[in-house]
Amino acid sequence: MRKLLLATVATMGASLGLAAVAQAQTAAPGSVTVRLNGRVNWYAGVEGSTLDNNTSTGVKTSTTSFLGYLRLFPGFDGVAANGLHYGAAAELRINGGASAGAETLFVHQAYGYLGLPQLGQVSFGQENGPVVLFETGTFEGFNDGGWWGDLPAIIPGNAQVVYPFVDNGGLSQETNKIVYLSPTFAGFQFAVGFEPNHNAENYSPAVVSTPNTIQGGQPKNLIDVGGQYTQTFGPVGIQIGADYLNAGQVASTSSVPTVGYKNLSIFSGGATATVAGFTVGGNVVYGAYNQVSGYSFQLEPDGGNAAIGTLFGLQYTAGPLTVGGSVFRFQTTGDLVSNGSGGYGLSAGQQVNNGLALGGTYTLVPGVNLFLDYDYGWRYQGGYDFAAGDAGTDNNRVQSQLFGVGTQIQW
Repeated sequence: MRKLLLATVATMGASLGLAAVAQAQTAAPGSVTVRLNGRVNWYAGVEGSTLDNNTSTGVKTSTTSFLGYLRLFPGFDGVAANGLHYGAAAELRINGGASAGAETLFVHQAYGYLGLPQLGQVSFGQENGPVVLFETGTFEGFNDGGWWGDLPAIIPGNAQVVYPFVDNGGLSQETNKIVYLSPTFAGFQFAVGFEPNHNAENYSPAVVSTPNTIQGGQPKNLIDVGGQYTQTFGPVGIQIGADYLNAGQVASTSSVPTVGYKNLSIFSGGATATVAGFTVGGNVVYGAYNQVSGYSFQLEPDGGNAAIGTLFGLQYTAGPLTVGGSVFRFQTTGDLVSNGSGGYGLSAGQQVNNGLALGGTYTLVPGVNLFLDYDYGWRYQGGYDFAAGDAGTDNNRVQSQLFGVGTQIQW
């Protein structure tokens, strides 16, 4: 699920990664196009969860909430007289301040690119990697994103089920990288990305070891290779995407006894088929990683289990209306617990997350979308108290659901 700080629909994120090339190719040689796109989203929702009245922390939350945010997408695209395409793009987001005076904008993405239509594009900076660009079959377009939308932010944090598909900011949207994106050949396109350290672009130098305890581990020398095939056969449209991520890790030389971590290795793939307005498909992700919230990302701890997530979805589009639903299940090692020595260790059980999302999107006029959402989910981890956020025999299973409406106005 997306917190307001990290919210974005995956299809929007992918389109931003390709927007520069698409717009530059329509420009006349020797011209430059400057743009400032944006959007304002607003929601009203009602939720109910196991942790609305958290006796461990003494916090009781209202079940009715409003929320919203602003996004800005500045950039420019140019075409040189010799055919070179070039430009830069950024995404600015509002943070989660408790008052208007506390709200600020921060840089979610900022990157430049150079390319030729016949050879492809090289982009560099804080941008989407191939795992985001080619993610397929996650069905995040029938409302504001389902469990990876914005509305689940109104649910208390530890009651929110973990959405498993690896396109979040903590993995591959906000890190500094270089990406090669190929042209499309007979419906097939591929990309490869590399990042020496898993950090934002204004952070240096690259670290290979540290005496600090790194909870969750820290990838280094990450390689991301992916591709997507899109084709139409008569009345049926097919899309297939796949990606593989591999990375080492920053070594911890801390003297505090704590769990160790495995190197990163993740495969993800999905497929959809569309005919007569109906789209059906799904996605699967499997590998050595651990994810305990929708906006964070960790390495798989020693003694833990490989993570596996599966999602199936169906949606129908008729003119301005899209309706649909999806179900997913995600198993991961789960939250670590205090080991009594200042470090962390495994709990007694593996974490399981299950989610159902239903809803619709109606385009009132170009640039104005209306959302209707219903989400239900539950999560379980033996030996972990979700209310206290540490080891315990209480609150090992929590559930939540919400109903909400929203609007998106974009330009």
